[in-house]
This record gives sequence, structure tokens and C-alpha cells, in this order.
Amino acid sequence: SLPANIGQNFGNGNPLEVLDVGRNDLTGEIPENVYNASNMVNLVLSSNNFTGQIRSDIFTNLFQLRILALDNNGFSGPVPETLSPLSQLTTLALQKNDFDGVISDSICNATVKGNARIQLRSLTIDCEEVTCECCTNCGTTTRPRPRGT
Repeated sequence: SLPANIGQNFGNGNPLEVLDVGRNDLTGEIPENVYNASNMVNLVLSSNNFTGQIRSDIFTNLFQLRILALDNNGFSGPVPETLSPLSQLTTLALQKNDFDGVISDSICNATVKGNARIQLRSLTIDCEEVTCECCTNCGTTTRPRPRGT
């Protein structure tokens, strides 16, 4: 799993802009520190064994986020509507997880939020499991089994 103490100052105003820990066989939930990384531009957690629901407050402080790749893990539950205020987000990869429900209109609509316009160009999810009228790509629900199982 990704250590909970990924860095005592990680998040909390730290200037870290890119966190790419894809393909590392990491397990568990997203560490608390990630939720506070206000300078984060790219967050790539792809192809690990993360599990659980995505907390709705994960995106509260990640206003600079452009790329969010959570694909090929074991996340479950609904996709949080709190993605909608991420006005810089261009790529959202959610496929090959266990999400369910509907991608909300607030995420799909590229509406003006103040002076910022949502620039989401790529949204990929498992269309068999999640209703999504704005997805640009449909992934597959077939995930590779974690190593050792």
C-alpha cells in the first residue's frame, strides 16, 4: 500500500504538481495527504489495487488538477459529483473499476463556472456499469486480477 506518511508535508501547500504512482501494485485507499495537494496538476494512480469508494471531498482542494487517472483499480460506488468544479480537468480515466450509477449532468456539462470553463476532453468509464451520456470512450469492466490471486 501507499504509505500513509507519504511525506509529512505532502499536500498542505507543498508545491508537488505531479504524482504518478501507476503500475506499482499499491493497495488500500487513497492516502489522506493526497486530498490536500492544492498544487497537484496530474494525479495518476492507474493500474494498482486501490479499493473503496472515492471520498466526495477528495477534489475540494485539487483545483489545479488537469489529469486524473484512477483507471484499472478496485474503486467502487458512485463517481463523486464533486468532480464538476474542477475547471482545469482535461482527462478523466475511470475505467476498469467497480463504479456504478450515473455520471452526473454536472460533470458532463461543460458549463461556465464563474469565468472558468470546464475543458474536459476525455472521459473514459465502463459504460456497461455506469450510465454516461458524455463519455468519450467506453472502457471494459474486465480488470486484470491482482498478482498472487
